[in-house]
Amino acid sequence: FHSSGFQLAKKKTKTSKKGKEEPVEEDDAEAANIDFEDATVKFQSVIEKFNKAASEAKLGKTNPKIFDKLSVNTHDGELPFTSVAQTSVKGRNFIITLFDPENSKHVINTILGSGLNMNAQVDPSNKFTLKVPLPPVTTETKNESVKHLKEIFEKFKHGSAKNNSLSSIRSEVRNKFTKQLKGHKSTDAENKLLTQFEKLHKQYSDKLNESFKTAESSILK
Repeated sequence: FHSSGFQLAKKKTKTSKKGKEEPVEEDDAEAANIDFEDATVKFQSVIEKFNKAASEAKLGKTNPKIFDKLSVNTHDGELPFTSVAQTSVKGRNFIITLFDPENSKHVINTILGSGLNMNAQVDPSNKFTLKVPLPPVTTETKNESVKHLKEIFEKFKHGSAKNNSLSSIRSEVRNKFTKQLKGHKSTDAENKLLTQFEKLHKQYSDKLNESFKTAESSILK
């Protein structure tokens, strides 16, 4: 399925003087085609994006990006967490590095009010650093991670065109194919192309399912 778009010559007929229909090649007419190479690249991109998102989901509440969506009320107004600090993991702690130690109290209050059930403390040896103990991994946190993973899986499999899911790519290709028919009944060759494309879509749907199962097993082990 890695070849480029197929172009198929359509045939029309004309009536001869004897009243018989004879085939006529029409050079300007082109059959509906599918760009398999482009579709394959797009499908593969979905798998790669899901694998990246799944890796983050497996970390759950031990993911250093867990604070990135928070907003911090500072003396300069409300700012994205990532504009105020960056987070890493060292041992059993999140290490939050502040860009300005004046914001330490603001960051601490933001984390306390986030609903994450975490508490940050200033590192007594470095005023630019906050420490947050990593939450313990429990059956409950594992189940939360699996639930989040399923949501990600559904988005990449059946999501909207905005999310560039496998289903949205499939719909885009099929709609483009249908428009090329311009109302004429599809030929056997065109139907064959569509069947090949459906096989390609299923191939990547199976890949996505397998990636999901692998990630789920990794979380629950």
